[in-house]
Formats: sequence, structure tokens, C-alpha cells
Amino acid sequence: MSKGALAQRIEALEAHLSAITEGLPSTSREQPVGSPAGTPCALEEQTEAEPSEKSKASAYFGPSSGVTLTENLSSIVEDAAWTNRSIPIHDTEHQEPPSPAPTAEQGKAVPPDDTVGRQLLDAYFVNMHTRLPFINCAEILQLHSRRYDAPGAGQKEQYGMFKLFMIYAIGAAMLQLTEQYESTTPSAYFATAMQFDSALRESLSVTGIEGRMLVIIYELRSSSSSSLWYTIGMAMRICIDLGMHREPHYRTMKPLEAQLRRRLFWSVYVIERHVSWSLGRPFSIAEDEIDAQIPADTDDLTSRYAGVEQDRSELSLGIGDGATIPAIRRFIATVHLQRIMSRTHTKIYRVDKNMSALIQELSPLLASLEEYKRGLPPLQPHDNDFIQMHWNNCVRALLQPFLSILNPEDDLIRTCLHVSGQMCQLFKRSQQKGLSGYSFLLSNSVYIAGLTMCFCLFRSPRLWSTSVANDLRACSSAMFAMAERKSSFRKYRDDLENMINRVMAFVDEVSTHSSCIPEQPAPGADGSSGLHFPNLENSKDPVASTLDLQSAAFIEAQEQEDSLDARNPFAGASLEDFWAGESLNLPTLDVFGFGWDNFDSEQ
Repeated sequence: MSKGALAQRIEALEAHLSAITEGLPSTSREQPVGSPAGTPCALEEQTEAEPSEKSKASAYFGPSSGVTLTENLSSIVEDAAWTNRSIPIHDTEHQEPPSPAPTAEQGKAVPPDDTVGRQLLDAYFVNMHTRLPFINCAEILQLHSRRYDAPGAGQKEQYGMFKLFMIYAIGAAMLQLTEQYESTTPSAYFATAMQFDSALRESLSVTGIEGRMLVIIYELRSSSSSSLWYTIGMAMRICIDLGMHREPHYRTMKPLEAQLRRRLFWSVYVIERHVSWSLGRPFSIAEDEIDAQIPADTDDLTSRYAGVEQDRSELSLGIGDGATIPAIRRFIATVHLQRIMSRTHTKIYRVDKNMSALIQELSPLLASLEEYKRGLPPLQPHDNDFIQMHWNNCVRALLQPFLSILNPEDDLIRTCLHVSGQMCQLFKRSQQKGLSGYSFLLSNSVYIAGLTMCFCLFRSPRLWSTSVANDLRACSSAMFAMAERKSSFRKYRDDLENMINRVMAFVDEVSTHSSCIPEQPAPGADGSSGLHFPNLENSKDPVASTLDLQSAAFIEAQEQEDSLDARNPFAGASLEDFWAGESLNLPTLDVFGFGWDNFDSEQ
């Protein structure tokens, strides 16, 4: 271990020891029995405890995390129960802490038998590896075949067993979210993995990046802590230190080695962007600092998984015959989509300009998303569903800030309502089919999409239709299903149900009042931003038949503006002030799985 790595290791251990001792009573400073609360001993303990509480309360969540959405809803419905109500991502500081380092006394999980082992590997490689293909698939299969052998004492052998048990842990965590799983718990596999020698997985090297990525993926599906931002930030900084963000880094490597290294860097990139967006925090590296090429749209023995029992010769035939869609394709499109969203962050989610000055940036970004969708190559049906879900979520995130300055009749509000609903429909369908698990960040995105639909309806109640009702029902049922598996989501399930009931009552009240008023001419072009999304209107998505905006049964009755204002919850406030851009920056993204290779990321 180098001197720098050793120093970093010592600092990390000291910080970990300090965190443990601060949370436990110390025998050397134990307060004497009968000592009053105001004694110096007691005051010293109280003073030492305060910094921890302050730091916990002062964790920063930026506008893109979505916390201000519920504050605005509280103002709209005038319900004290919604005051200071958080969203799932903001409960992370008060839920499960990151898994503590296990001790030898906790025991070890035994390797799984053939049946369970096949389930765990299938869960990881079929669902996660296609999204983030940074692991050498062939290597893991070899380690799995020798899982009952006594591990060697060398660092390389210890690191190999760490990777294998982390794969088991992630696979078990995904199975718990999608089906009945009653074998060894994910936490037991994780504890076993952490007991192997940590020298390589914590080093400032490629293996250190890989090890951190496995821990991050596990934490994304087993807990919800914003400490992930620190861990993924460290992984990206190691990439930068090694030069992996620059193309010259790969020129001296053999093709297969370069492909693996590119997959690792871009996997770190996807999660780093995703976590930063969700928490509303800055990126670790700017887009214009990256010129590394995206991996090639081809499979090899390290990327394609054909099952535990298929040998390498059969796998080679499957790769070379050209009859299959490359497994890496979904990941490649993830990167392209995330680069579009990074440009959105740079051009739209900025604090130095008002939203009205940025509306000119909207059209080219919408065009980029349309071009992205048109350029998608053939994909497996479940991959296509996953892509469409995240694409719709990205459109919602782009349009969200502009709700503050759009006319209530603008088509972009209708588009935002539509893509929010379609995102929920596709998420619900993927969970019904049990195709993949989900992270707490994706759960947060579904919740935000539901609240966004409510906002759009409060903003423009004429957009209510049977299609919109179906979309709200899809979001509600998805939240109910997630709450059954994770009790902390029950609070947000109930909050969403309450808000849906409120917006439906508001729409019904407006509709009833409208029926008593003579029909007015529809507003002209002056009431629209002039921007359209033809690709969305002509969508051929799997659920387009139920989500077609052109055939939606919109409320036809128009009412006079002064009559609507009398019942509109926004009537007492200036739209420019109330719908402030800062209060609607909600691009909570989860872009863990797409695929395509022919879109130019340079814009």
C-alpha cells in the first residue's frame, strides 16, 4: 500500500472510531451516580452532543431534490398537516444508517446452494448488470463455481470473494423487492463480504472504484442515506485522478481492457449524476471536462450473461452469431440520456437567472430528447419499457421549472401532465411483471411524478380526463405496493392519497361551476409558449393507447376568467411570485437502464 493510501486509510479509521465513540457512553467520562444535570460533567456531555445534532439537521438538499414541492402544496390546500412535509429522499437522514462494519463475532453467511445461487446471479446479471455493466461477468461465474473452496490469504483472492458475496447481497436485495425470498438475508451476505481483506476495495485504484460501486449499489436497494453522495463522489474523484475521464487514458490498452475500463468509468458517471440530481447537490466533474468515448455497442465474455450452467463455448457462439441484441445497449443509452440531463442542469437549473430568461433554452433541449427517442435501436421489450419510463421522467424534469411562467392553456403543461402519468404507468407495469427491483431514488421519482400531476391539475383543471385518472391510479397503486415492502413509505403513500383526493375535489368543483357558465372561445396562440412536442403526441409507446393526449376526454366547458379566479386557489397570489422557479426545480431522476449507441452527446 502506498504512503498516500495508508494515510487515507488511517484517517478513515480514525473518523470511523470517532463516530462510534461519540454515539456510545464512555467509561472514562461516565457521569457519577447522583450527579445533577447541571454539573460540569453533564454540561460537557451536552455540549459534545450538540455538534452531531446540528450537523444532522444542516444537511443540504438543493432545489432539484423536490422538498419545496410539498411546501407549495401546503400553501395550495391550506392544510396544516402538509406543513414542512418531506418527500422520501429527504427522510434519508432519519432512517437507516449505512450498514456498520461487521465483526468476526457476527459470523459469516455460507455460500448459497445451486438453486439459490442461480437465483442470486440471475437477479444481479439480468437486472443490474444490463444497467451498470462494470463487473467482469466471466470472472464472477468462475468465482461462483469455486465458492466452496477455501479462499486464499492473498489480497487478490480476498478481493475476489468480496466481489462474489457483494453480488449475492445485491441479488438478494433485488429479490426481496420483486418476489418472495426466504433464503439468506442480503445483510448477511453483505456482512460476510465486508469481512474479507479490505486493502484492495478501499485503495485509490481501479479495484477501489469497483469495490465502492458494489457497496453503493447495495446501499441504494437496502437503505436510503445521503452518505452515498460522499461515496460516489470519492469513486468519481479516483476516476479523475487516474485520468479515466480523458480519452488518452485508454489508447495504450488492449481492446477488451479498454472496454471494461470505459464501462467502469461511465457506470460511475451515471450513478454520480443520478445521486447528485436526486439530492440537489453539485456534480463532481463538469460535462466539458469529459472526452472519454462511450463503450462500443458489442458484447463479449465479460458483459453477456447466459446463465450459470451455460459454458463459455456456448456463450461465444451466442455472441458471434449476430442474432441477439447486445446486452450492453441499454447501458449505452443510459449514458446518452444522462448527458442530455446534465446539459439541462447546466442551462436550466441555475441560480443566476430567472426562469423567464431561460425559456429560450427549452426548445433545443426538447429537440434533443426527441432526437434521442427517434434514434433508439431495437431493444428487448422489457428494456424498451424501462427506457420509456426514464425518458418520460426526464421530459417531466425538464418542463417542471417552467410551470411557473406558462399560461394555464399552454400545451407544455399538458405534456408535463402526460409524461408524469406515463412514467407511473410504466413503473407499475414493470413491477407487476417482476422484471426488476428499484432503488429508493426511483421510488422517490414515482412519488414526485404523482405530486407533479396534482400540481398540473391545480394549475389547469381543464386537463382532467379519464386518462389522467388512470395515471393517478397507477401512481397510487405503485406507492401502495412499495409501502407493503418498506414501511417508511406508508407515510408518503397516505400523503399522496390525500393530495389526489384534494385535487379531484377541486377539479369537480371547477367542472360543476363551469357547467353553469356559457362556453367561451378557446384562447388563441398568445396563450401558448408556441413550443410543441410532436414525438410525444405521435407516441408509439406500449401504453400509448391509454395515454393518447389527442383522444383524451378533456373537460370542454370553458369559464370566464373572473369566475374561475373566484374558485382558484392561486387567485390570491401572483403567479410570478407563487410559482417561483426555485420552488419547482424537481428533476429527481433515476436513469439506471437504457440502451443505444448512435446519439451524439456533444451539443
